[in-house]
Amino acid sequence: MLPQGPAPMPELRQELRLERGADTLTGAPTWLVIDPVANRYIQIDETAYQLLSIWAPGRSTAEIAARALDRFGVIVEDKEIGEFASFLATSNLTIEPARDGWRSFADAASKREHGWLMWAVHNYLFIKLPLLKPQTFLDRTLPSTAIFFTRGFWTAIAATGLVGLYLVSRQWETFTTTFMNFISWEGAAAYGLTLIAVKSLHELGHAYTAARYGCRVPSMGVCFMVLMPVLYTDVTDAWRLRSRRQRMIIDAAGMTVELGLACVATALWAFLPDGPVRGVAFSVATVGWILSLAVNLNPLMRFDGYYLLSDFLGIDNLQFRSFAFGRWRMREILFGLGAPPPEALPKRTATILVVYAWLVWLYRLVLFTGIALLVYHMTFKVLGVVLFLIEIVYFVARPMSTEFTAWWAARVAIRQRNRTWISAGIAGVLVLLMTVPWSTRIDVPAVIEAAEMTRLYPTRPAEVVSIHVAQGQLVAAGAPIVTLTSRELAHELQLTDKKIALVELRLARRGSDAEDRSKSLSLERELQSLRTKRSGLAAEQGELTVRAPHAGEVAELNLEVQPGRHITRAEPIALIRSRDRVMARGYLAEHDLARLGHQSPGRFAFDNPMLARQPVTLKSVAGAASASIEIAELASQHGGHIAVRPQSDGRNTRRLVPTAASYLATFEVDPAGEAPEKSERGIIQLTGSPQSFLARAWRHTLKVLVRESGV
Repeated sequence: MLPQGPAPMPELRQELRLERGADTLTGAPTWLVIDPVANRYIQIDETAYQLLSIWAPGRSTAEIAARALDRFGVIVEDKEIGEFASFLATSNLTIEPARDGWRSFADAASKREHGWLMWAVHNYLFIKLPLLKPQTFLDRTLPSTAIFFTRGFWTAIAATGLVGLYLVSRQWETFTTTFMNFISWEGAAAYGLTLIAVKSLHELGHAYTAARYGCRVPSMGVCFMVLMPVLYTDVTDAWRLRSRRQRMIIDAAGMTVELGLACVATALWAFLPDGPVRGVAFSVATVGWILSLAVNLNPLMRFDGYYLLSDFLGIDNLQFRSFAFGRWRMREILFGLGAPPPEALPKRTATILVVYAWLVWLYRLVLFTGIALLVYHMTFKVLGVVLFLIEIVYFVARPMSTEFTAWWAARVAIRQRNRTWISAGIAGVLVLLMTVPWSTRIDVPAVIEAAEMTRLYPTRPAEVVSIHVAQGQLVAAGAPIVTLTSRELAHELQLTDKKIALVELRLARRGSDAEDRSKSLSLERELQSLRTKRSGLAAEQGELTVRAPHAGEVAELNLEVQPGRHITRAEPIALIRSRDRVMARGYLAEHDLARLGHQSPGRFAFDNPMLARQPVTLKSVAGAASASIEIAELASQHGGHIAVRPQSDGRNTRRLVPTAASYLATFEVDPAGEAPEKSERGIIQLTGSPQSFLARAWRHTLKVLVRESGV
């Protein structure tokens, strides 16, 4: 800290430049201190500009205050001048600090040095690698890009995009299924190369636009954010532009290039035939539309959307200033300290900053936690745990710790405020609500259906002879449904009868035929075998008359099954469902098993609001978790409540594997009503033992820890 008395002021670096900046929201003028060595731009207000105008090394604070009063007619306190001198020194804008000289720089450099562990942590989270110095190239090629800055060019691009979107909407299913072609190593590589090419043009868009407005572009390269490569262009020189419109054009240039490419690629996709070129057009279109709108336009991260919002609002250092307002408003709500806002801004602008800060905090909490989990699962367990902790500590715990430290520093004032005790009371009530075990409800995704429901199929390929029932008809157990015939079976049965007759004839004449007499034993065995075969064939022929396996109603009858038509074994004939017995089946979550007793009561709430709830009773629960969801309509892919991930079983079929352990449960419907015409989906609301929110969260945490530790 510099002395605030008669200590002489340090000398400013000679290479620094001072330029007029853009006015603030309130119309106050600003200036920029440009540091060409560090490529930094420091915005200062009018008072700081006045002090720099009369700054001279060796002068005391009293002399500078006197010159400010004489030249500008403003009164500047010695303390304010001393703080400004400290700001200049800590910002490395002076040749040497007023005290300790070069030793101050050495001490500052020593404090900035980190051990290998902190170096590794910082570089794991963010590494910036400049690859190009493009200024000379931009100066030479800028004239050839003039057409890209004309209204007519972008009007044509917009028209092309509208035509492309219209044509794609006519082939939407084909367009969306094109993505399936990229689910392979070759497809992923092609998509990655397309992404690199499009993002390179994105950065050139920023660079050329900045150069067009007279800004320097000192470097282009790649930075790694949590090991994820992201291209960047250094357009910091755009700070010199006083026009917010020009700065916004530079901010949006990259997205404009991507969207322009997407417009052209979308239109080309609609006209191109299937093949590699159409695949490239699809890649460019999806990269442009999805990444530009979903990622780059997002103002909650420091991508193009953030700088667009900052320049649109006219608030430089938007995130830093909004965080200050967010912390201030949060403390006022919680403690009512009565502290002034961080800076004087219109009420509407201050509200925007507070809302923006809170949205960023929430977004970061979700995003960084998600990234930490992703990193954990993408690496081996030990490294995953380390990287997970780094993410959580650096991005989540550290900002919270900083805020709690500020609360602790102001603890005396906080304790004296009535608002503090109100906030503490509300927090206590919330904690109480989470700890009291009052929740007894357990929701079970389920379907209600007939207890017996059988779909009938032919036992072998056959021809339909006659149909004995109609849809909706009541049938008894064993009643014939359809009679079939099989020419192959009839021919084989006839041939077997002839063989039996021949063997019986040979056995009958064995008394007069020496050869038949010698083969008597083998002929008897052959006859027995043929009779067994005939019995089997006769049984198969009997099965060609398809019968009802139980009493019930013909709920479905395949209208394509008509007399004279041949059908295969995979073709359904009819669906028989019982009418007097109803049951429900569903899946219980693992964490709810311990809360249920034998025959726990509940109610089935239909998804169809026109159907009344029905009482049910838990009958049985499977002893092991289900490997897949058998009731497809309960899976999330079909609009159900059970989250699943499709998984191939190697036989060209896909299983619906639940993401969390689920146990198949059956329920009795009491009183048993008439069975529904089809399966009806809904939620069974059971009554279990009470459980608090915190207890449930604690059990889930322990389960995850045990699972991941491999114990």
